[in-house]
Amino acid sequence: MGEDFRSFLKEMEETGEGGFFRISKEVDTRYEVSAIVTKLEQARQVPLLWFEKVKGHTLPVVVNCYADRGRVARALGVSKRALNQRVSQAYQHPIPPVEVSRAPVQEVVIQGTEVDLKKLPAMIYHNTDGGPYITAGIVLAKDPDTGDYNLSYNRLMVKEKDRLGIFATVGKHLNAIYSKMEERGKPLEVAVSIGNHPAWAIGALAIGAYHENEIGIIGGLKGSPLEMVKCKTVELMVPAGAEIVLEGEIEPNLREEEGPFGEFTGYAIRSAKNPVVRVKAITHRQSPIYQDICGGQHREHLTMATIPMEANYLRVIQGAVPEVEAVRVAAPFTLIISLRKKYEGQARSALLAAFSADLYLKHAIVVDHDIDIADLQRVLWAMATRVQASRDIFIIPRARGSSLDPSAEPLGVVDKMGIDATAKPSLERFSPVNRVPNEVMDRIKLEDYISNFSVLKKA
Repeated sequence: MGEDFRSFLKEMEETGEGGFFRISKEVDTRYEVSAIVTKLEQARQVPLLWFEKVKGHTLPVVVNCYADRGRVARALGVSKRALNQRVSQAYQHPIPPVEVSRAPVQEVVIQGTEVDLKKLPAMIYHNTDGGPYITAGIVLAKDPDTGDYNLSYNRLMVKEKDRLGIFATVGKHLNAIYSKMEERGKPLEVAVSIGNHPAWAIGALAIGAYHENEIGIIGGLKGSPLEMVKCKTVELMVPAGAEIVLEGEIEPNLREEEGPFGEFTGYAIRSAKNPVVRVKAITHRQSPIYQDICGGQHREHLTMATIPMEANYLRVIQGAVPEVEAVRVAAPFTLIISLRKKYEGQARSALLAAFSADLYLKHAIVVDHDIDIADLQRVLWAMATRVQASRDIFIIPRARGSSLDPSAEPLGVVDKMGIDATAKPSLERFSPVNRVPNEVMDRIKLEDYISNFSVLKKA
């Protein structure tokens, strides 16, 4: 399996996994790319899009790389069904990186006054966005005490030719590292990697303990050590196969207006005073390819986050309740859990384990194993017919959640709700579900009874 962005794009173009289109018509970074993605999503299509001509820029733009689970699974060398298991195995069997002295990402080095972020085709997605944003950049930073690396996706607002506004969620690891440096009155060195193989994306979004080795998880995902190279102006290592790397510092005790920005919740988060990155260098490949992730509630933004999120939920919840069979992130801050229930109280144990697994989780629902958790209509049916509120719903008031939740109190204080939508006392002793016999369902062919059925299917 290749580990760079170009090998991934080549494989996707050759296989057409999830759809692949090169677009030769010129597009504008202001709204047009997100409009095309939106129209495709309305048609329930999420192909990988390669925009060859971008107005005012020389770099091509690629979007929707991680919008399809099958595409990510193929890039990792597994089936879509085996994707969560592959991510879970990478958590358990990390592979350390190796250092290389030369790297494609440093074929071109730009420093000092020559740095110009405005040459990058950063996007404006929605009418509420406060400016152009870099969204597909993985931010790398090191804990000053342990030297452990942290990887994360953070929205980056292009403010000037060498300055970015950055949003780092309170309670998440990058914010904790920055706070340590700020208390010492020192800048935090960071690097931003743009144009990354899906293994990097899934590893950067891994959810786990503070000192968990995210770079090792990426190695585990690809099955071999990552190649990393030293930066030119900061004491960090970055992926050798990236397309573009920004090197810089987050300045201490400095906040500037950043935002608004349309987030994954589907709402625009208001502008606020946030830290600033001063970019010292840009390194890139010859003829780099710029990767973008459409901001807001677009499929790529949601899919790429839920893959590692579900793997983490599954390993944590199964640690407490082994009978849990599957999990599904159905909406922002919302998890559905499938359980083969053996005894009373088991569903509540699974719910409590889920809330311990991720700070952002606000609503969790447990259903029996007969419910397809990917079918929200069936999940709602289970809630409608197997839940009594006084018995099966509990609330954890005023807990820490996400500051991106528009309904939250300041700093992300929320109420969390668990719903036990399993049959009581057990599925076997509950009212039977009415079904047409399988033998009859298998025997009946609609084409034998409805002459124009093929026309109906196409409609």
